[in-house]
Amino acid sequence: MQQHLFQQYQARPYMLLFGLWLLISTAHGQVIESPEITSLIERWKTYNLEHQELPGYRIQILATIDRRQMESVRQKFENLYPDFPIHTSHNDPYFQLQAGAFLTMQKAQAFLKMLQKEYPAAIPVTDEIKVDELLLYDQ
Repeated sequence: MQQHLFQQYQARPYMLLFGLWLLISTAHGQVIESPEITSLIERWKTYNLEHQELPGYRIQILATIDRRQMESVRQKFENLYPDFPIHTSHNDPYFQLQAGAFLTMQKAQAFLKMLQKEYPAAIPVTDEIKVDELLLYDQ
């Protein structure tokens, strides 16, 4: 008799869990989203597709007012490091050569260390980095 009562009490938690599972699996809910929320989400998606840039770091190899010097250094860099694209910009009166695209200063510093043998004046600088560029360096 005691054995039978023990088995009966032991089965109750399983029956309770089965009942809860049955109740949850048969319940149906519906979420109604307001048009303002839907519009806001769509604008957020559009903005993110148009603005795929993040603040990050590059290594500036050269800043000069001499365009010929910039082109010469660029060609030398492309010969030494063909796997690393170089980014050029012109902020009057300076022509700037930058390489790399990193989200953290630590990763930029590691790349800088590699470049300093050939370019001892190279420095890390902040820039807007396109997401596509990050895939080339940030691995």
